Amino acid sequence: MIAPSPTRLFVSGTLSFVLIGALPALYGVSLPAYRRMFYLAEGQGGQLLSAHGIGAFIFVFAGIFGLRWLTTRFALAALAVGGALVAAQPGWISVLIGAFALGAGFGLISTIQNRRFLAEFGDRGPGMVGLLNAVFGIGAIAAPILFVWAGGAPSPVFAGIAIGSAALIPVVQPSGKVPATVGLPDWRNRRSLILILLFASVLLEVGLFGFGPSALITLGTPELAAARLASVFFVVFLLARLGLYWLTNWVSAQVLFLCGFVGIALCGLLAAAGWPALAYVLAGGCTGLTFPSFFVWGSAMLGRDPRIASLMLAAALFAVATGPLILGLLLARSGIGSLFGVLGILAAIAAIALSLTILQLWRPVPDRAPPNA
Repeated sequence: MIAPSPTRLFVSGTLSFVLIGALPALYGVSLPAYRRMFYLAEGQGGQLLSAHGIGAFIFVFAGIFGLRWLTTRFALAALAVGGALVAAQPGWISVLIGAFALGAGFGLISTIQNRRFLAEFGDRGPGMVGLLNAVFGIGAIAAPILFVWAGGAPSPVFAGIAIGSAALIPVVQPSGKVPATVGLPDWRNRRSLILILLFASVLLEVGLFGFGPSALITLGTPELAAARLASVFFVVFLLARLGLYWLTNWVSAQVLFLCGFVGIALCGLLAAAGWPALAYVLAGGCTGLTFPSFFVWGSAMLGRDPRIASLMLAAALFAVATGPLILGLLLARSGIGSLFGVLGILAAIAAIALSLTILQLWRPVPDRAPPNA
């Protein structure tokens, strides 16, 4: 068997991350167009985000248990099929099926490529993983720009994702390695409750990624201007992610995680004060802090089992799958225009819960006298 080529891994990995990076941003700017096209009620647009999240959750959870046919090539094929189906848009149900396939590809590529970059680049692995995830932001920034160039039509951009995914399949070279550990670790301990905070942070991300442009449009921002603001949101998001490289040298991960929640809560106040566009853009930087900071803190809190990352990923993807449904219920009466206020309240509650958790974990455990003393 031919040894895997680092060059081919780098090219296929980074380009596939550009493609999956485009999806969250593209969903957000496409929802208003789909509501008009398919005569959807305000809350129905969230079904697109849920279909994507369910696809990611199911296939990543299956991959956690070592199914060997769930490879990068399979993931790219899922992206190609899903992108083509959404681009063709024969009906709303077909679009949802396409989003499910896109979610499957999204989740598998994220899991497989992060693992391969860490393992196959040796000592450079951690740095290469950071670079890989930074490239994700390029796709997120580009998608709204391409959407604007297409005149506010999502189909050409989804078609481009389908074509790019199919073209990458021959470039992928299998590693030939099977993960040493599969399955989930034992999560039945009190510290696993911090995964609720991870769920909350991803719920906030889903709200801003998926519903942010729609909320801006409802509050009076022109549709193409909202798409441009989405691109700026992801620029700030990417800068925050890159800034973590230096911030983590000075600030602990749990404090950075808390800063993300507090920042989103303040952005909710800013939106309520009449500056929703500015609040949305600034929230991009706050959101960029949350997941990587939790990953570092959560890894320290939950132990050294290599499967802890799988447990955190499963919790995050569960939030991606259910988040749009939860937000849909919360926004059912107040309307999509109240999104930033609702997310601000949720972020404030999460910040309080995280602060109490940090104080509890920092509290010293008193020495106990022996039973016969």
